[in-house]
Amino acid sequence: MKKKDLPFMPDFFDRYINKVDDKLNVIDALSETIVKIDSDFVADLTALKMNVYAPNKWTSHELLQHMIDTERILAYRALTIAREDKTNLPGFEEDDYVVSSMANHRELSDLINEFQILRVNTISLFKSFTDEMLLQSGSANGVKISTLALGFTIAGHQLHHMDVIKERYFPLLESK
Repeated sequence: MKKKDLPFMPDFFDRYINKVDDKLNVIDALSETIVKIDSDFVADLTALKMNVYAPNKWTSHELLQHMIDTERILAYRALTIAREDKTNLPGFEEDDYVVSSMANHRELSDLINEFQILRVNTISLFKSFTDEMLLQSGSANGVKISTLALGFTIAGHQLHHMDVIKERYFPLLESK
């Protein structure tokens, strides 16, 4: 299913969903975004080390860990909604997660590997959903959202943060 099949556009998440190409179905969107973390991107991330573009901003390690944590949470929400569990799913405080993650003590290669494995699992999860499951809706952090919208949010969230890395972090490499 494609973005045009979304039963409605959820508030807040539209900024991520709109980053995904309209021509892609949800499986292709998830598959295409994982490919964007190629060897050049990883090499540039490695060169960044623990540099940040401004005080109190996350390192590239923390940003990757945030992407991992968020994908896990959104995939859980998708599973819960697809299975017609009507529980109002809670939000999460991303800054608290980052602080508790200890991401800066991990190897970048481990974070990349974890992200790629997680994405393969997320793709498998979304492949298991029928069209009816993808169109199910529920509530997460007080926002009405569908399983399908969560799939596009996962892909778009990655695109958003890759843009942040390219626009704000990679220029740090040029100034050295």
